[in-house]
Amino acid sequence: MRKIRILALFSLLSLLLVSCGEDMGDSYLYETGEHTHVYGNRYDVVAVTCIAEGTDIRYCKICHEAVTSTVHVPEDIAARAHDFADTVVLPTESGEGYTARQCTLCPYLIERTDVVPPLYALLTYGETATVAPDGVSALIMSDTDTHLLSYLVGADNEVPSDLALRLAVGITLTDELNRSDATLTDQSPVIYLGNSYTLREMVYEWLLHGDVDVVRALAATLGDDEAGFTARVAARLHKLGTLHTAVDPFAMTATATLGDTATLLARALDEPLLVEACGNAVRAQYGLVRINGARPAFYFSSTTLRVSAMAENNGSYRFLLLFGSDMPSDLENSLF
Repeated sequence: MRKIRILALFSLLSLLLVSCGEDMGDSYLYETGEHTHVYGNRYDVVAVTCIAEGTDIRYCKICHEAVTSTVHVPEDIAARAHDFADTVVLPTESGEGYTARQCTLCPYLIERTDVVPPLYALLTYGETATVAPDGVSALIMSDTDTHLLSYLVGADNEVPSDLALRLAVGITLTDELNRSDATLTDQSPVIYLGNSYTLREMVYEWLLHGDVDVVRALAATLGDDEAGFTARVAARLHKLGTLHTAVDPFAMTATATLGDTATLLARALDEPLLVEACGNAVRAQYGLVRINGARPAFYFSSTTLRVSAMAENNGSYRFLLLFGSDMPSDLENSLF
């Protein structure tokens, strides 16, 4: 009986020593040390990301031999191992602001919320009027506080470009003064026709007369030749998003739409130096011009384009652009 038990135990041990391989029934022969590897779970050595391959490792359950493998980046970008974070993107002069749930490793974006318009976008709303008064072909009215449009008619109309030219150069100059590493101030000297003036005085002269010799003197003060300064102004227009406006300050030529001119004016009215220079220009060029009995902070008039801005109690400005060939002379009084 004891012999039978010993034989049964031996048979059981033999069965334990002879195991099956992965799905194939392979035998492990411990007597010779040969066996078919049976690998366990994969473990990350270097985790695969959305942009870089990874490496994993497996161990044989019998002999603990390690095998490493490359883990490839999935072709489907949505299936990759992204590292998401919420990023607040502030609006720029021409670009929207928003909160983005975006991968920190690659440009993959899965969500964009809390979208706000560009800083100088002129915005329509339920009360925006879209019919111009008699004699007016195109009309824009808004303010520098809300940028909501009281009137929007014919923004894409091409209008006389002299004002856009003057404002584009003025904004370019104040940009230089506002740089954190600026070496120029509004009191920096500018040599003009053999005499020295302050930069503030020359900005005033430019906005008043738009003379090419003035812009040459201003460009030289910035260290630019004509081509360099023209490129600087073009880059500033692009940054503001006024893509329908082109300026050559040395040929004194430009093209501009009413909408782009309104955007340039809204930006200029945020610069105290330009507001002051425009006020001086109003007094010098238009004398006692009044709108509803008050002196405008800004006023410009040509044969077909009239532009004005009035100071509001909160320190902002309401501005109006009128374009037409037969506009009533006192129309501003009824619109402001």
